[in-house]
Amino acid sequence: MERRQKRRGVWLAAVLLFSFSFSFRIGAAESTEAAQLVQAYLDAWVAFYPSRAYADGHAPSAAAFEDYAPERLQAWIGHNTAVASAARRLLNETELATSTALDLQVLAQQVEAELAHWQQQNPTQTQPQWYSEQISQALTHLLVRAADGPVRSAAAIRRLEGVEMLCLLGTETLQQGRLGPTRTALRTLKGTQAFYNNEFARMVAQWPAAADGRTVSETLTRVLPALAALIHHVENAVLPEASPQPGMGEARYAAGLARRTGGRYTPDSLRAVALEEVRAARALMQREAVRWYRSLPEAGRPALSLSLTDQAAAAAGLADLPAAEPSAGAGSAAEARSEALLALALEAMEQARDTRGAELLASFTGLTFAAERFVIAQDLASVPQPTTLKIALSPAHFSGAAVGGVYPSGPFDPDADTLFYLPSVPDSAPEAVREGFYRSFNTHFNTMIIAHEMFPGHYLQYKVAVAAAPPVRTLFPNGPYVEGWGTFVEELMLDAGWADNAPLTRLAHLRKRLENATRAYVSVQVNTADWGEAEVLAFARDEGLLAPQFASNLWQRVLNSPLQLGDYMSGYLQFRQLYADREAMGFATVRDWVDAILRAGPLPLDLLPQALAAAAGPEATTDVRPR
Repeated sequence: MERRQKRRGVWLAAVLLFSFSFSFRIGAAESTEAAQLVQAYLDAWVAFYPSRAYADGHAPSAAAFEDYAPERLQAWIGHNTAVASAARRLLNETELATSTALDLQVLAQQVEAELAHWQQQNPTQTQPQWYSEQISQALTHLLVRAADGPVRSAAAIRRLEGVEMLCLLGTETLQQGRLGPTRTALRTLKGTQAFYNNEFARMVAQWPAAADGRTVSETLTRVLPALAALIHHVENAVLPEASPQPGMGEARYAAGLARRTGGRYTPDSLRAVALEEVRAARALMQREAVRWYRSLPEAGRPALSLSLTDQAAAAAGLADLPAAEPSAGAGSAAEARSEALLALALEAMEQARDTRGAELLASFTGLTFAAERFVIAQDLASVPQPTTLKIALSPAHFSGAAVGGVYPSGPFDPDADTLFYLPSVPDSAPEAVREGFYRSFNTHFNTMIIAHEMFPGHYLQYKVAVAAAPPVRTLFPNGPYVEGWGTFVEELMLDAGWADNAPLTRLAHLRKRLENATRAYVSVQVNTADWGEAEVLAFARDEGLLAPQFASNLWQRVLNSPLQLGDYMSGYLQFRQLYADREAMGFATVRDWVDAILRAGPLPLDLLPQALAAAAGPEATTDVRPR
């Protein structure tokens, strides 16, 4: 007992360094050491990462910004070290309720990742993109969520002061980076600079002063030189010396992959599974192209130009398609005919598209609420009401085309609006750029992807979780759970009849499934086999059949978020297996299973079966695991 009290004192003392006035509680905390450990870490996390906390709905953090002063950073590392030790001890020595044990395991994985981030990656010295991401997103939620008035002005001033300090830290501390991410960081910083100088400057000129008389405009004039100095430092000191090696290094990649997947994958096993999934998805796409062709009126069917023998046509499932002259090599001819038909189907899919941002916004808005009605009508999930959602094109300070995303409400304010920013390209962009963008975000793709992003995907996923799951799970979500669920429900919705399971809409899903496998494969190859941009783009084009916009973005994603790229495929495959096992686990309906998944929150997938077994009841099997 004395040993436990002493160890608790270490991490509680560390918490006090960060807590300040941010002590909060969400729900009735269990009076256990484990629950106290989790809660104390959340308090400390809010104080250390106020921007993340504010994004998750913690309103007091609007007027705070990250401070990475050396003494704070060292205290934070020490705190995480102490929490890691305490969590391991409790998991090994203490009999815990299932929910508490799951929360403690989530916490243990979070602090492990946090320590790896600060001790191994050392971002203040080696990652220009670490600076650019925080600087570019410093005001995003404030501009959308905060009400007009002096309080918002005061929060903006404090955040801009934090941006200034972060710029100074980067100018003084940042020493190196990898070439690709450094170039991306530089573009992002320059985009933020342009936003500050133009649209934001005009915007805040109309804002009232803060209660202390200071104005946002005055503060902005001090921030701009610091931002310019950081840009100059990155461009003239870091970029010329940046490492041309695109990968993060095989050992570091393998360690990160193991953490992210709970030890499920090594680079070799992920590569093998991804290649198998590429082949499987291609075969399914060919079959869907046949279904599309057969759905057309005979008079409207496009001609196929390749020769094909009757035997090869039968082998390819195309025996009833137009005959052609015999050719040598029946098997290869059959494959060529299938690929030609697939190319026709993809072209037809991309021809159905919007051409302007306003059209895209109207289309996505209509699809969102149609998907909500469909989920309710088909009894696929319980849908909380009212719907709290704001849909808009990406803000101006999101630099570059096709940048969007879902910004969910967090556990501190579960009733806040989820922000659904649509990827977009300016209507004034060159015609070739707009065509490539809208070919990628074609109507069939958008109809399919709304299930991933909104219902029953990310919007519903977080809307339920922030209200039902312990906050530690939604504050530190598992990537394969989040993206795997979004990918899985694309298929779930089509199987239930969404969009009448139209061939080209199903083909859009299969193309996305192929893209996910391609992402995972090239991520491994860049980080373990020295692939460069040429190899990645060739594989994406020839094997992955990526749409124009996604092909052009893939290389940047490989450079900037290599580990996240595997989440879609790995999570999807595990959810498919859990779905197949749902009846064995004790779930009578799809809705019961979906509700249990969402209420459990974004747990690591190796832990999810424990939560599902608890939700299914005492008779549920507990030996089902994602395979």
